Amino acid sequence: MSIRWWIADTHFNHANIARYTGRPQVKPGDLDAQGNWVSGEIAFQRAEEMNVMLIREANQRIKQDDTCICVGDFSCRGGEKGVMGLHIKPTEILAKLHGTWIIVGGNHDDNNGVKSACESMVVDIAKYRAWVQHRPLVDEDGYNKKQGHMAAKNPARQMPEWQKSWERRQLEHVRASCDLVICGHVHNAWRTRKIGGIWHVNVGVDVNRYMPINDQEVIVVFERAAREATEGK
Repeated sequence: MSIRWWIADTHFNHANIARYTGRPQVKPGDLDAQGNWVSGEIAFQRAEEMNVMLIREANQRIKQDDTCICVGDFSCRGGEKGVMGLHIKPTEILAKLHGTWIIVGGNHDDNNGVKSACESMVVDIAKYRAWVQHRPLVDEDGYNKKQGHMAAKNPARQMPEWQKSWERRQLEHVRASCDLVICGHVHNAWRTRKIGGIWHVNVGVDVNRYMPINDQEVIVVFERAAREATEGK
C-alpha cells in the first residue's frame, strides 16, 4: 500500500540556508565573525553535503510507489546573495529521489526551473480536511508585521488595501472549510501555530529531522498541538 508523505523547504543547492537555519553541514570554522562563509569553496562543499543528506533521509522513508508532496521551496538556482551555490537542475535531483513528487509552489520556486503543480490544494487526511500552501495564512497581526517590514525597508511603501482584503477573505474561506493548514516557509521558527483561529502544521525539514513525514504523523502533530492548547487553558 502506497503512503503519502509531506516535506517543505528542502532548498536543494542553497548553501546559505544551511547557515540561516543551523543545518548540521555547517562546521566550526566555516563562518567568520559576522556569520558569513569564510570562502565560496566551503559554501559549495556544504551545499553538496546538504543535498546528499536530504536525498538520503527522504529515500530512507519514501518507497518507489509512494507520493511525496513538497510544500514549496524545493530548490534554489545557483548562487544567492553573492554566495556560491550548486547549479544542479531540479530534474536531476528528482531523478535521485524515490516516489512521485508533487511540488506546491513556494517563493523560491518561481525562478529555479521547478515545475510546480499548483500554488495551493485541499486534501483529506483521515477525518480532517487540510488546506495546503507554502506560506502560512495571514491574520491581522501578520498583516501588520508585513507592513512593518515593508516600512522599515522603504517608509514610502505601503501594502495595497486589496491585498489585505484578499488575505482576509482567504483566511475566512479556509477557516470555514478546513480543519488545519499544512505549510512550510517558516523553517525552524515553529512546528505548529494557531493563526487566525486555525492550526498550522509546518512540514519543513528544519523541524522534522530533515525528513518527510506521512499523513498519520501530520495528524499526530496537529492533534497534539490542539490537545495541549486545550489542556493549557
